[in-house]
Amino acid sequence: MKSFAKVYKKGLKFLCFFLLIGFLFGCGASTNFKNTDVGIHKQLAELLIKQNQYTQALKELKLALKTNSNDPELYNLLGLAYMGKYEYDKAEKAFKKAIALKPTFSEAYTNLGALRMLEHRYEEAIKCFQKALSNPCYLNSYLALTNMGWAYYKLGQEKKALDTLLKAYQENPRYPKVLVYLGLIHLNKGELDAAKFYFKQAIKIDENFCEARYYLGEVFFREGNKQLAEELWRSVIYLAPNSEWANKATSRLYLLKNTSS
Repeated sequence: MKSFAKVYKKGLKFLCFFLLIGFLFGCGASTNFKNTDVGIHKQLAELLIKQNQYTQALKELKLALKTNSNDPELYNLLGLAYMGKYEYDKAEKAFKKAIALKPTFSEAYTNLGALRMLEHRYEEAIKCFQKALSNPCYLNSYLALTNMGWAYYKLGQEKKALDTLLKAYQENPRYPKVLVYLGLIHLNKGELDAAKFYFKQAIKIDENFCEARYYLGEVFFREGNKQLAEELWRSVIYLAPNSEWANKATSRLYLLKNTSS
């Protein structure tokens, strides 16, 4: 594992969209636009969403929709922007509009399923992911499988969850989120060696993946290695100081300090 000092020198390179956004974009928008201005607004909106600048993304998308109000990809991006702003009703309408315009739009089904998971509506989420996977041309089916596996776990169906997550892993072993979910299942069962393996694999793929760093710190803490736990949690704070994971790491460091004194 890299030292905390080396991690800090990497700078604040962190991109996180609570829970699931790491796998919501799917195949990406086509670059063959009929209207150049619409294409520019669409590409800029996608970039802004990836940078968590949702208000600016909405402005770009609304400009694009004035010219082309029948582009399903614009509504899919619109839904993502609204999700980022926690405006779930508007996000739902946007995803459903995208699906109405393109019934085989697997990315939009996956995103709608992700929205249902944020609302803790796991059975409905699974139906959305099944819709996404019913399209044989869905290139990034591991995204829906990853979400579906976690939805099964939240419903208490552990075997189905593991089978689905392992299938997602087979389809794309370089996707760190599925590794985190596998690690969490083992962590919750107290199987620390297996959990450690999956979290370390996720960090090997993306060394700035703060969620994996946070939970690996939890593994070390439970093993009694408080020094490594502290190092990992501090690295999360430096990598993403304003994130959910930094807040959680700060709480764990506070607990660590109080239990050590």
